[in-house]
Amino acid sequence: MSPNTWVIEMNSHKSRLFTHPQAHPRSQLSNDAFARRAVSNDNPVFEDISTILSVLKASGLLPFYEQLSSYEVGPPSKTNEFYSFFVRGVVHALTIFNIYSLITPNSAQLFFSLRETDNVNQWIELLLCIFTYTLTVFVCARNTKSMLEIMNEILKLDKEVLRQFGVVLSNNCNFSVKFLVVIVCCQAYIMVLRIYAVKGAITPTSYILIAFYAFQNGLTATYIVFASALLRIVCIRFHFVNQLLNAFTYVQQQKLAKKSRRQPPVSNMEHFPEDSLFIYRTHNKLLRIYKSINECCSLIIVCFLGYSFYTVTTNWYNLFVQITNNKGIISAHILQWCLAWLCLHTSLLALLSRSCGATTYEANSTSQILARVYGKSKEFQNIIDKFLTKSIKQEVQFTAYGFFAIDNSTLFKIFSAVTTYLVILIQFKQLEDSKLEEQVQNEV
Repeated sequence: MSPNTWVIEMNSHKSRLFTHPQAHPRSQLSNDAFARRAVSNDNPVFEDISTILSVLKASGLLPFYEQLSSYEVGPPSKTNEFYSFFVRGVVHALTIFNIYSLITPNSAQLFFSLRETDNVNQWIELLLCIFTYTLTVFVCARNTKSMLEIMNEILKLDKEVLRQFGVVLSNNCNFSVKFLVVIVCCQAYIMVLRIYAVKGAITPTSYILIAFYAFQNGLTATYIVFASALLRIVCIRFHFVNQLLNAFTYVQQQKLAKKSRRQPPVSNMEHFPEDSLFIYRTHNKLLRIYKSINECCSLIIVCFLGYSFYTVTTNWYNLFVQITNNKGIISAHILQWCLAWLCLHTSLLALLSRSCGATTYEANSTSQILARVYGKSKEFQNIIDKFLTKSIKQEVQFTAYGFFAIDNSTLFKIFSAVTTYLVILIQFKQLEDSKLEEQVQNEV
């Protein structure tokens, strides 16, 4: 879904743009349903992601914050803070137990491959999963206050938009629930496949390893969906600001001029100075929110990208091994296992890349739209020049902890790297097979 199709519920924002800011108070809205939503006690910003927020709160990745009003959240109470601390302690204890179990013979039955290269890949994948989730817990605990500040900044910004324009922005973040269902289904299916593949009686330690492995994967993926939803929310607000500014462009002014020949004159640029102050202030706030989200999530995202890269590579490798084996027998179990992992991680990488790319595009489009604003007086031109001068110095991009920018091309870059590493793994496999053949010939 492209940003241009995202819903913005507003009462003719272009007509508002050319009138006084208080011309459309909430009580004068013609749409009754819209008016009821505007004055309700529900939080319209995080309503679409309430399910995923509940999951993250219950798992300790987000605090049980207090809802002070429709447009303000407060820090968690002492009881809720203790609960989050307790859950994180349990998670770290289980992580230590799992690492200990992996280096003991208790985990031997979970590794069913006889090839050395395959075993190394499985070990690296498991360790990356544990490391990614443990780091996610640490970073979320450290950034609790920062995340609450981001949520409050978004709420305050929406409150200003409602007061200034009588507008409630719709977020269209229902994808978060769909992805949550996909994550649960994939992890449950993978658990069943793992248990089914184990030969003999499964030990309690193996059950714990399998369950916690699925739990780690599921919550890390859930946090990535949450970060993508936050970016979508910010992107829609950038898009709203760009729409407001776009009404002052030269093309729009020409359309209004043609329209005014047949109808009474429409006031267009006379409110540009006061409206531009709101637009510039809102744009700067959105930039701060955008950068704060990047600072809070970038370390988690870069680890998740590394883990996803390795998981996608190993599963493509397993598919290649199954298809090219000499026996001509393809294991349906391994095919289902690989396809489940590829479906989960590819969809998450696509969601993250698209959300980052769309938000970056909208953030950088503001200065481009402003350059097309029709300023027929020196006063208007000075306002435009000042903002353009400031915008040129600001490079807006969402980065993976500063290593590289995440945008629409990230998915292509990851799969390019996967192809390169896959060739290396295949070469190791061929080298290992040739050594086995030599040993067999020597024994004969």
